[in-house]
Amino acid sequence: MTFDLSNCRFAFLDVETTGLSPWFGDRICEIAIVQTEGKRIRSTYQMLINPGRPLSPGAASVNGLDDDMLKQALQFSDLAGKIESLLTDSVIVCHNAQFDLQFLDNEFRRLGREVVFPNIIDTLHIVREHYDLASYSLSNVASEFGIQNPEAHRATGDALTTKNLLFAMLEGLRGIRELDDCIGIYSSPAWPQETPQLPTHLDEAIRARKDLQITYIDRDGEKTTRRITPIQVTGLADYIYLRAFCHLRRDERSFRLDRIVELKA
Repeated sequence: MTFDLSNCRFAFLDVETTGLSPWFGDRICEIAIVQTEGKRIRSTYQMLINPGRPLSPGAASVNGLDDDMLKQALQFSDLAGKIESLLTDSVIVCHNAQFDLQFLDNEFRRLGREVVFPNIIDTLHIVREHYDLASYSLSNVASEFGIQNPEAHRATGDALTTKNLLFAMLEGLRGIRELDDCIGIYSSPAWPQETPQLPTHLDEAIRARKDLQITYIDRDGEKTTRRITPIQVTGLADYIYLRAFCHLRRDERSFRLDRIVELKA
């Protein structure tokens, strides 16, 4: 099947979530879908979603949402039909698609439904394959391509940035990469048998195995800033933890990833 870029229907998708793992009950709290025909925007859909659970400290620090704001929103079950119709018969485009789609897949499964996403483009996969950058987070890649995103880490801002990024990369790779070659099929995530899928900036920081400065909120609500050396990410009984050497305590410690509210290399 050959895709004509000028007439292809795209659905640029981004979700914000209450935490990092649908396997531990985290939910979608905001979704944006930007539909285009080629580069031309046909519609923009954005909706806050009542996740039925509190935001984690880490998620709230990234997306700037709060629980009171979300309590007034509709639930995913009220919006599922609309969301599915916006994604049907389109090439779905995400940055770090596995992370976003595992949450979307989980929401539909909660309703006893299975959805198939046969045409997926992951801009993260393309940029990692063809460009040598210091970081492949959406914010950094957009900056490298001269794309501004004043609403980073909100669903609509990130979906529009992903749109601009895809077309900028396809233009730069003209003659090297055909659109057909970028398209894959999404299958339901296999974790917890495999490594958990994390947001790009967090995954890169941990995999680099370099010292990080984190601001962490413990179970008692106490906030501390400390330097750590990452060792391993593990899914335990209640959540995903980062095992690291803590230079503040001079010992190995386990940190719940959703309680890290700031992270710097």
